[in-house]
Amino acid sequence: MNKKTGNDLFIVDNSDDDWKVLSYLTEWSDISSRFDIATGYFEIGALLALDGKWQKLDQIRILMGDEV
Repeated sequence: MNKKTGNDLFIVDNSDDDWKVLSYLTEWSDISSRFDIATGYFEIGALLALDGKWQKLDQIRILMGDEV
Protein backbone atom coordinates (compact mmCIF):
# COMPACT_ATOMS: atom_id res chain seq x y z
CA MET A 1 0.00 0.00 0.00
CA ASN A 2 1.35 3.43 -0.94
CA LYS A 3 1.28 5.87 1.93
CA LYS A 4 0.25 9.41 1.01
CA THR A 5 2.49 12.24 2.15
CA GLY A 6 2.14 15.99 2.14
CA ASN A 7 4.05 16.01 -1.14
CA ASP A 8 1.09 14.27 -2.79
CA LEU A 9 -1.19 17.24 -2.08
CA PHE A 10 -1.63 20.21 -4.34
CA ILE A 11 -3.61 23.24 -3.20
CA VAL A 12 -5.31 25.48 -5.74
CA ASP A 13 -7.21 28.64 -4.92
CA ASN A 14 -8.55 31.62 -6.80
CA SER A 15 -6.03 34.13 -5.44
CA ASP A 16 -4.01 34.22 -8.69
CA ASP A 17 -5.62 36.20 -11.49
CA ASP A 18 -4.42 33.79 -14.17
CA TRP A 19 -4.64 30.41 -12.42
CA LYS A 20 -8.16 29.66 -11.21
CA VAL A 21 -9.61 26.51 -9.73
CA LEU A 22 -11.94 26.08 -12.69
CA SER A 23 -8.97 26.04 -15.09
CA TYR A 24 -7.15 23.51 -12.95
CA LEU A 25 -10.13 21.16 -12.59
CA THR A 26 -10.94 21.42 -16.29
CA GLU A 27 -7.42 20.37 -17.26
CA TRP A 28 -7.08 17.66 -14.65
CA SER A 29 -10.46 16.08 -15.35
CA ASP A 30 -8.96 14.87 -18.66
CA ILE A 31 -6.10 12.98 -16.98
CA SER A 32 -7.47 12.12 -13.55
CA SER A 33 -9.89 9.44 -12.43
CA ARG A 34 -11.06 11.23 -9.28
CA PHE A 35 -11.14 14.51 -7.42
CA ASP A 36 -10.80 14.98 -3.68
CA ILE A 37 -11.85 18.54 -2.89
CA ALA A 38 -11.89 20.39 0.42
CA THR A 39 -13.62 23.74 0.20
CA GLY A 40 -15.09 26.47 2.30
CA TYR A 41 -17.13 27.79 -0.62
CA PHE A 42 -19.01 25.44 -2.90
CA GLU A 43 -21.92 26.08 -5.21
CA ILE A 44 -23.67 23.70 -7.58
CA GLY A 45 -22.64 26.16 -10.29
CA ALA A 46 -19.12 24.77 -9.92
CA LEU A 47 -20.28 21.42 -11.29
CA LEU A 48 -22.34 23.15 -13.96
CA ALA A 49 -19.22 25.03 -15.10
CA LEU A 50 -17.45 21.65 -15.41
CA ASP A 51 -20.33 20.00 -17.28
CA GLY A 52 -19.02 17.31 -19.59
CA LYS A 53 -15.79 17.07 -17.61
CA TRP A 54 -16.72 15.82 -14.13
CA GLN A 55 -18.91 13.04 -15.56
CA LYS A 56 -15.74 11.32 -16.85
CA LEU A 57 -14.41 10.88 -13.32
CA ASP A 58 -14.88 7.64 -11.38
CA GLN A 59 -15.21 9.45 -8.06
CA ILE A 60 -15.65 12.94 -6.65
CA ARG A 61 -15.32 13.57 -2.93
CA ILE A 62 -16.16 17.03 -1.58
CA LEU A 63 -15.47 18.05 2.02
CA MET A 64 -17.36 21.20 2.98
CA GLY A 65 -17.53 23.25 6.14
CA ASP A 66 -20.83 23.68 8.00
CA GLU A 67 -21.20 27.29 6.80
CA VAL A 68 -21.56 26.35 3.14
